[in-house]
Amino acid sequence: MILSFFKSSRVEVVAGGEQFCDDALGSRAVANSGRALRPIGGVDPHSGIDRLASRTMTRARLVIAAVLIVLFASACQVDTTVDVTIDEDGSGRVGVTIAADSAAVSLLTDDPTSLIFDDLTDAGWEVTGPLVDDGGITLTASKAFLSSAELSRVLGEILGDGLLFTDVSLEQEHEFSAIGLRPATTSYDFIATVDPAPDLELLGDDGLAAVLDQQPLGRPLLRIETDAGVSSFSTALRLTLNVTMPSGAASGSGEVIDDTVTWTFAYGDPATQVDATASVDDILPRVWALIAIIASILFVLVVVSQIATFVVAKLRTPKGRRRRDQRQRAQRAATREAEANRPRRRLLRLLIVDVHGVIVRPSDPVEGLLIPLITAERPGADPERIRHHHRQLTLGRSSPEEFWSEVGLGPMADEIETRYLSSFRLVPGLHPFLDRMATARLPVAAIGNQPRVWGERLRRMASLEASITNWMVSGDVGSALPEPALFEATRRTMSVDLYDCFYLSNNVGHLDAARELGIATGLFVTSAEMAPETDHTIVRGFDDLLRSRGS
Repeated sequence: MILSFFKSSRVEVVAGGEQFCDDALGSRAVANSGRALRPIGGVDPHSGIDRLASRTMTRARLVIAAVLIVLFASACQVDTTVDVTIDEDGSGRVGVTIAADSAAVSLLTDDPTSLIFDDLTDAGWEVTGPLVDDGGITLTASKAFLSSAELSRVLGEILGDGLLFTDVSLEQEHEFSAIGLRPATTSYDFIATVDPAPDLELLGDDGLAAVLDQQPLGRPLLRIETDAGVSSFSTALRLTLNVTMPSGAASGSGEVIDDTVTWTFAYGDPATQVDATASVDDILPRVWALIAIIASILFVLVVVSQIATFVVAKLRTPKGRRRRDQRQRAQRAATREAEANRPRRRLLRLLIVDVHGVIVRPSDPVEGLLIPLITAERPGADPERIRHHHRQLTLGRSSPEEFWSEVGLGPMADEIETRYLSSFRLVPGLHPFLDRMATARLPVAAIGNQPRVWGERLRRMASLEASITNWMVSGDVGSALPEPALFEATRRTMSVDLYDCFYLSNNVGHLDAARELGIATGLFVTSAEMAPETDHTIVRGFDDLLRSRGS
């Protein structure tokens, strides 16, 4: 049970001029010459890489046996502590601490700091020390394990398989409540059998026995034990086993302090089965389980609520307003829209003419007639002021009386207005053309920029009440050409698609606006006028229009 402290040392036993060398893990324990144990500098001639592993344990036992005899003969004291620490995941670490007093150390070496334990490190053990205190030394070695099987193997490395620790078992069991009523629990169960009095003869072989039969140690181990009594070993060799569990340690055979279970043995004690149990509760899985359950309940409630809402809404929705009916109506509307947008043959269903330029001249009444008439009566009148007030008049924002008053002709408003409207000239061929349109049953609509009162008076003075189906002027809608409001108002009044209309004007700006609305357009000029460059169809007088219509 001095265990790995001496098991990893390279020493020789000298008796009667013969020597036996040990190199259990390749380390060297340096001792003074003249002692029963002293170092040798040579290399074992029987060692080799291929045979070193198989001979390691045999040579280790020889050294331990020899040291046990020395300790017995000198009444030394060696305490060994084995610490087994088990983590929550089932892994852990085994630590071995050997404390030898000065009497035991003096049997090996005069200089405790000269002891070397390189091969323990090569074998995977982490070594701390030796620490020297009053001639005694303390050596600590530890090694990790990842599973129950590795724990049994690491414990077996301390002295040998089946000698000190047997039937080592570490079981780990998880319990989890599916509905989260209890915390997740992990239980640990450690069981092992500890033999504090292993058969010392098993530590040696015939070679060691032959050496020990010679002086000064020349008695077999069993004979020494018989002669001296086991009690001497029990006072010199003590073993303490500490097993630290993750949490809540309990045991039926050891002393429990916090989470550590402790057993103390002396050499010669009977084999004892040790046990330690622990249980660790983890609240986090329970929290997640409860969250998952609550989320599932909420999800089910939302789904049920949605289904119930859908069923109730479907039962309460009148026939024809259900989503299926709305989809069907939307599909029919889309079909009608597609049919409407499908290219079709243009049909002439309405002729729209501009009042100024097609029915009467001049085409620009403000510049060609109104301003000259007012300035003749009021030479100091401002033309820009006249244009502004005329604009307000044509948009229906002021009355004719207000207009004449603003331009300074209020006292003679009736006379000047009659003279102004009588100054318009009908375009030649207008009435015969309108008669032909009536015969052909093609309605004619007139649009123009003028107030309602002037439009009605001009229509009566030109005897156009019967031949012009609709007379729509800017004063009626509050918007003047080339804005589209007059065309849209005419379309609604005549209940006709603008695509089936033909607009005739001698103002290119008005024609451009009409074409953007889908109306067919024609630039009206008399045979004596020069037609401007344009991409609109040029119509030279009513006769040209009638010829086109006839063809």
